[in-house]
Amino acid sequence: MRIIIIKNSPKSYGYYLKTADNAEKPIAIKDTPKTKEKYVERDLHPLLATFLNHENIYAKTIYHEESNKTDRNQKWIHPDMIGIKFIEYSNSVCQSFFMSTNKSDMVEIYSYELKREIHSDYELKQDFFQTVSNSSWANYGYLVAFDIESSLIDELKRLNNSFGIGFILLKANPFETQIVLPAKRRDLDFITIQKLCEINSKFKDIFNQSSKVITADSDHIGDSKNGLKAMCDRSFSLNSETEWKSYCENHHIPIDFEE
Repeated sequence: MRIIIIKNSPKSYGYYLKTADNAEKPIAIKDTPKTKEKYVERDLHPLLATFLNHENIYAKTIYHEESNKTDRNQKWIHPDMIGIKFIEYSNSVCQSFFMSTNKSDMVEIYSYELKREIHSDYELKQDFFQTVSNSSWANYGYLVAFDIESSLIDELKRLNNSFGIGFILLKANPFETQIVLPAKRRDLDFITIQKLCEINSKFKDIFNQSSKVITADSDHIGDSKNGLKAMCDRSFSLNSETEWKSYCENHHIPIDFEE
């Protein structure tokens, strides 16, 4: 008695039990399709970081597992990713004057909650209010999803109108990512920012380096920005389609998802 494996298709195999009395007629046991590998949520972070970088936003993933052990289970306070954007003017005199008089308005802080898919109203509510909680400290809060049921968009609009959380539809090609609903600006919550800095060193580091950019003089601001960029997530260059395509293929992220 022995097992015979027959390839039925590129992704499917048949398993047969063969005996001496049944040599010409193998008995089918089962047909087991090859399991399709799936990407995980954090595989999407470089795609979001690329989009944000294209929007002149410095993006950094915050790993909740790196927070202090006593507080790391507070998952509804940690953002998945934070973004820092500096307001700049092309006129150097105007920029210098703006820096000296409005330092608090020089920077915008963003918080992002990233999800692979949202397929039901229950999932939408859970993910949306997690975003509300995780982004309460930032100027702008965004829920980001790679896949969402189109029937949920109207409810998403209602929630956006009520709570000000924006929505970004992420694409495999990050340069086709869309801000479907813009977030509403809020004042920074420094009490929560302080708490996040205390429990997560990477969060503290990104804010510390951002402060150096804000306070740097014209001779040192470039170095301060380079230091901030070095802390940020990897991103793909605008002119290299091969980079993001290869990344998606290697991480099993569907490139033609909309089809």
